[in-house]
Amino acid sequence: MQGAADIVTLWPRWMETAGEMLRLNALVRTRCSGCGTLMRADLNDIVARHGSGYSLVDRLERCRMVECIGSTFYLASRTYGSRWTTLLRDPMLVTAFEELPPVRTARG
Repeated sequence: MQGAADIVTLWPRWMETAGEMLRLNALVRTRCSGCGTLMRADLNDIVARHGSGYSLVDRLERCRMVECIGSTFYLASRTYGSRWTTLLRDPMLVTAFEELPPVRTARG
């Protein structure tokens, strides 16, 4: 039996770059591996900082929650009601994020 890290992920083209996700008005979130916080990611900000060719796949950022030192990874969905895809393909990252705390949002 294969673990999650052994499965090769095929990405739709619209997920390959932040610019393409912005052009299609896709939804992007970050999820923290430390505190579980789920936050909206601003694609306009990401493209302004890194350029339209920047990929969110396997990118980690520091959590923006006060007092959290965890790392966040990106999730994307084409539109509301669609499936969310975790933007991780590196087997080491997939394995590192297999066990996560419960999701936290503004509602608790």
